[in-house]
Amino acid sequence: MARIKKGSLKITQSVQDVLSGLDVDMVGVARLDEIKEGRLTEQAISLLPSVRSIVVIGMEIYAEFLDLTSPERIMGSAALNDLYTRHIEYLRGRLNRASYEIALASHRAGLKALPLSAQGPAVDGRFLEAVISYKHAAEAAGLGRIGMSGLLVTEQFGPRVNLTLCLTEATLQSTADESLRTCRFCNVCVGKCPAHALGWPKEGERYVINRFACRTYIDAAGGCTECVRQCPVASPRYK
Repeated sequence: MARIKKGSLKITQSVQDVLSGLDVDMVGVARLDEIKEGRLTEQAISLLPSVRSIVVIGMEIYAEFLDLTSPERIMGSAALNDLYTRHIEYLRGRLNRASYEIALASHRAGLKALPLSAQGPAVDGRFLEAVISYKHAAEAAGLGRIGMSGLLVTEQFGPRVNLTLCLTEATLQSTADESLRTCRFCNVCVGKCPAHALGWPKEGERYVINRFACRTYIDAAGGCTECVRQCPVASPRYK
Protein backbone atom coordinates (compact mmCIF):
# COMPACT_ATOMS: atom_id res chain seq x y z
CA MET A 1 0.00 0.00 0.00
CA ALA A 2 1.35 3.42 -0.95
CA ARG A 3 2.34 5.71 1.92
CA ILE A 4 -0.47 8.17 2.63
CA LYS A 5 0.40 11.68 3.77
CA LYS A 6 -0.96 12.29 7.25
CA GLY A 7 -4.12 14.39 7.23
CA SER A 8 -4.35 14.38 3.42
CA LEU A 9 -7.55 12.31 3.20
CA LYS A 10 -11.13 13.52 3.48
CA ILE A 11 -13.28 11.88 6.13
CA THR A 12 -15.83 9.38 4.77
CA GLN A 13 -18.78 11.02 6.51
CA SER A 14 -21.40 8.35 5.82
CA VAL A 15 -19.32 5.75 7.66
CA GLN A 16 -18.22 8.21 10.34
CA ASP A 17 -21.87 8.93 11.15
CA VAL A 18 -22.54 5.21 11.71
CA LEU A 19 -19.90 5.07 14.47
CA SER A 20 -21.74 7.58 16.64
CA GLY A 21 -24.94 5.53 16.41
CA LEU A 22 -23.49 2.14 17.41
CA ASP A 23 -25.07 0.58 20.50
CA VAL A 24 -21.77 -0.34 22.16
CA ASP A 25 -19.74 0.91 25.12
CA MET A 26 -16.55 1.94 23.34
CA VAL A 27 -15.62 2.94 19.79
CA GLY A 28 -12.20 4.01 18.62
CA VAL A 29 -10.39 4.52 15.33
CA ALA A 30 -6.75 3.91 14.47
CA ARG A 31 -5.73 5.48 11.16
CA LEU A 32 -3.17 3.61 9.09
CA ASP A 33 -1.43 6.90 8.21
CA GLU A 34 -0.95 7.63 11.93
CA ILE A 35 -0.17 4.25 13.52
CA LYS A 36 3.40 4.17 14.82
CA GLU A 37 3.51 0.43 15.49
CA GLY A 38 4.74 -1.18 12.29
CA ARG A 39 3.60 -4.70 13.18
CA LEU A 40 -0.04 -3.66 13.60
CA THR A 41 0.07 -1.90 10.23
CA GLU A 42 1.53 -5.00 8.60
CA GLN A 43 -1.12 -7.22 10.18
CA ALA A 44 -3.96 -4.98 8.99
CA ILE A 45 -2.60 -4.72 5.44
CA SER A 46 -2.14 -8.50 5.26
CA LEU A 47 -5.89 -8.89 5.83
CA LEU A 48 -7.15 -5.93 3.78
CA PRO A 49 -4.38 -4.43 1.60
CA SER A 50 -6.34 -1.22 0.94
CA VAL A 51 -7.28 -0.60 4.60
CA ARG A 52 -7.19 3.01 5.78
CA SER A 53 -8.86 2.77 9.19
CA ILE A 54 -9.15 0.17 11.95
CA VAL A 55 -12.37 0.59 13.90
CA VAL A 56 -12.19 -0.91 17.40
CA ILE A 57 -15.42 -1.68 19.24
CA GLY A 58 -15.72 -2.63 22.89
CA MET A 59 -18.35 -3.83 25.36
CA GLU A 60 -18.06 -3.88 29.14
CA ILE A 61 -17.73 -7.27 30.81
CA TYR A 62 -19.96 -7.06 33.87
CA ALA A 63 -18.13 -7.48 37.17
CA GLU A 64 -21.13 -9.41 38.55
CA PHE A 65 -20.36 -12.28 36.18
CA LEU A 66 -16.61 -12.10 36.76
CA ASP A 67 -17.14 -12.42 40.52
CA LEU A 68 -18.82 -15.80 39.94
CA THR A 69 -15.86 -17.25 38.06
CA SER A 70 -13.13 -19.41 39.55
CA PRO A 71 -10.19 -21.33 38.08
CA GLU A 72 -11.10 -24.19 40.44
CA ARG A 73 -14.03 -26.57 39.98
CA ILE A 74 -15.59 -29.17 42.27
CA MET A 75 -16.84 -32.34 40.59
CA GLY A 76 -20.62 -32.33 40.40
CA SER A 77 -21.09 -28.74 41.60
CA ALA A 78 -22.86 -26.05 39.57
CA ALA A 79 -20.44 -24.58 37.04
CA LEU A 80 -20.88 -20.85 37.67
CA ASN A 81 -18.22 -20.17 35.04
CA ASP A 82 -20.89 -21.10 32.52
CA LEU A 83 -22.90 -18.01 33.49
CA TYR A 84 -19.88 -15.90 32.59
CA THR A 85 -19.52 -17.77 29.31
CA ARG A 86 -23.15 -17.02 28.37
CA HIS A 87 -22.54 -13.34 29.18
CA ILE A 88 -19.50 -13.25 26.89
CA GLU A 89 -21.47 -14.93 24.11
CA TYR A 90 -24.10 -12.19 24.36
CA LEU A 91 -21.48 -9.43 24.24
CA ARG A 92 -19.84 -11.03 21.23
CA GLY A 93 -23.15 -11.07 19.41
CA ARG A 94 -23.58 -7.34 20.04
CA LEU A 95 -20.04 -6.62 18.90
CA ASN A 96 -20.35 -8.71 15.74
CA ARG A 97 -23.52 -6.88 14.78
CA ALA A 98 -21.84 -3.49 15.28
CA SER A 99 -18.82 -4.57 13.24
CA TYR A 100 -21.06 -5.62 10.36
CA GLU A 101 -22.94 -2.31 10.53
CA ILE A 102 -19.65 -0.54 9.85
CA ALA A 103 -18.89 -2.94 7.00
CA LEU A 104 -22.36 -2.40 5.53
CA ALA A 105 -21.96 1.38 5.63
CA SER A 106 -18.57 1.04 3.96
CA HIS A 107 -19.95 -1.18 1.20
CA ARG A 108 -22.81 1.24 0.58
CA ALA A 109 -20.21 3.95 0.11
CA GLY A 110 -18.45 1.78 -2.47
CA LEU A 111 -15.62 0.86 -0.11
CA LYS A 112 -14.21 -2.48 1.02
CA ALA A 113 -14.43 -3.55 4.66
CA LEU A 114 -13.54 -6.62 6.68
CA PRO A 115 -15.54 -7.16 9.90
CA LEU A 116 -13.70 -9.48 12.27
CA SER A 117 -15.24 -11.80 14.83
CA ALA A 118 -15.57 -10.85 18.50
CA GLN A 119 -14.66 -14.47 19.25
CA GLY A 120 -11.13 -13.47 18.29
CA PRO A 121 -8.91 -13.52 15.22
CA ALA A 122 -7.32 -16.58 13.66
CA VAL A 123 -4.36 -17.75 15.75
CA ASP A 124 -1.15 -19.52 14.74
CA GLY A 125 -1.22 -22.44 17.17
CA ARG A 126 2.52 -23.01 16.89
CA PHE A 127 3.33 -19.68 18.53
CA LEU A 128 -0.08 -18.62 19.92
CA GLU A 129 0.13 -15.46 17.82
CA ALA A 130 -2.98 -13.84 16.34
CA VAL A 131 -3.09 -12.66 12.74
CA ILE A 132 -3.98 -9.23 14.15
CA SER A 133 -3.90 -8.00 17.73
CA TYR A 134 -7.20 -6.55 18.94
CA LYS A 135 -5.59 -5.10 22.08
CA HIS A 136 -2.80 -3.35 20.16
CA ALA A 137 -5.36 -1.93 17.74
CA ALA A 138 -7.41 -0.68 20.70
CA GLU A 139 -4.32 0.93 22.20
CA ALA A 140 -3.54 2.63 18.88
CA ALA A 141 -7.14 3.86 18.80
CA GLY A 142 -6.78 5.50 22.22
CA LEU A 143 -9.14 3.20 24.11
CA GLY A 144 -6.57 2.25 26.75
CA ARG A 145 -3.07 0.98 27.36
CA ILE A 146 -1.70 -2.54 27.59
CA GLY A 147 -0.83 -3.32 31.20
CA MET A 148 1.30 -5.80 33.14
CA SER A 149 -1.28 -8.51 32.49
CA GLY A 150 -0.76 -8.17 28.76
CA LEU A 151 -4.40 -7.06 28.53
CA LEU A 152 -5.85 -3.77 27.37
CA VAL A 153 -6.58 -1.65 30.45
CA THR A 154 -9.16 1.09 29.90
CA GLU A 155 -9.97 4.09 32.09
CA GLN A 156 -13.68 3.32 32.31
CA PHE A 157 -13.72 -0.47 32.63
CA GLY A 158 -10.14 -1.53 33.40
CA PRO A 159 -9.41 -4.80 31.55
CA ARG A 160 -13.09 -5.79 31.72
CA VAL A 161 -13.81 -5.28 28.02
CA ASN A 162 -14.56 -7.54 25.07
CA LEU A 163 -13.28 -6.27 21.71
CA THR A 164 -13.62 -6.70 17.99
CA LEU A 165 -12.41 -4.87 14.89
CA CYS A 166 -13.60 -3.78 11.48
CA LEU A 167 -11.01 -2.91 8.86
CA THR A 168 -12.27 -0.46 6.27
CA GLU A 169 -11.16 1.60 3.28
CA ALA A 170 -13.12 4.49 4.77
CA THR A 171 -11.10 7.41 6.08
CA LEU A 172 -12.31 8.06 9.62
CA GLN A 173 -11.49 10.47 12.43
CA SER A 174 -8.67 9.15 14.58
CA THR A 175 -9.22 8.79 18.33
CA ALA A 176 -5.57 8.11 19.17
CA ASP A 177 -4.46 9.31 22.60
CA GLU A 178 -0.88 8.65 23.66
CA SER A 179 -1.34 10.44 27.00
CA LEU A 180 -3.35 7.60 28.56
CA ARG A 181 -1.74 5.91 31.56
CA THR A 182 -4.13 3.27 32.86
CA CYS A 183 -2.07 0.39 34.29
CA ARG A 184 -0.91 1.13 37.86
CA PHE A 185 1.92 -1.45 37.73
CA CYS A 186 0.63 -2.62 41.11
CA ASN A 187 1.70 -6.24 40.47
CA VAL A 188 -1.70 -7.62 41.54
CA CYS A 189 -2.23 -9.55 38.29
CA VAL A 190 1.27 -11.01 38.46
CA GLY A 191 0.83 -12.21 42.03
CA LYS A 192 -2.68 -13.59 41.52
CA CYS A 193 -2.02 -15.53 38.30
CA PRO A 194 -2.66 -19.21 39.19
CA ALA A 195 -0.62 -20.35 36.18
CA HIS A 196 2.39 -18.22 37.17
CA ALA A 197 2.36 -17.07 33.57
CA LEU A 198 3.01 -13.39 34.32
CA GLY A 199 6.30 -11.82 35.38
CA TRP A 200 7.70 -8.45 36.36
CA PRO A 201 8.73 -6.52 33.22
CA LYS A 202 12.35 -5.58 32.71
CA GLU A 203 13.43 -2.13 31.59
CA GLY A 204 11.91 -1.35 28.21
CA GLU A 205 9.17 -3.98 28.62
CA ARG A 206 5.55 -3.39 29.55
CA TYR A 207 4.60 -6.96 30.34
CA VAL A 208 6.01 -10.47 30.47
CA ILE A 209 3.73 -13.41 29.74
CA ASN A 210 4.27 -17.09 29.10
CA ARG A 211 1.47 -17.66 26.60
CA PHE A 212 1.82 -21.41 26.66
CA ALA A 213 1.58 -21.61 30.46
CA CYS A 214 -1.51 -19.39 30.33
CA ARG A 215 -3.21 -21.41 27.58
CA THR A 216 -2.36 -24.77 29.16
CA TYR A 217 -3.84 -23.70 32.49
CA ILE A 218 -7.01 -22.31 30.88
CA ASP A 219 -7.54 -25.53 28.95
CA ALA A 220 -6.92 -27.70 32.01
CA ALA A 221 -9.04 -25.62 34.40
CA GLY A 222 -11.90 -25.04 31.98
CA GLY A 223 -11.31 -21.30 31.99
CA CYS A 224 -9.60 -18.58 34.00
CA THR A 225 -10.34 -14.86 34.41
CA GLU A 226 -8.12 -14.00 37.39
CA CYS A 227 -6.03 -11.30 35.69
CA VAL A 228 -9.24 -9.58 34.58
CA ARG A 229 -11.14 -10.08 37.83
CA GLN A 230 -8.35 -9.02 40.19
CA CYS A 231 -7.27 -5.82 38.40
CA PRO A 232 -8.10 -2.80 40.60
CA VAL A 233 -8.39 -0.28 37.75
CA ALA A 234 -12.01 0.96 37.56
CA SER A 235 -13.11 -2.11 39.53
CA PRO A 236 -16.29 -2.03 41.65
CA ARG A 237 -14.54 -4.43 44.04
CA TYR A 238 -12.14 -1.67 45.16
CA LYS A 239 -14.64 1.15 45.61
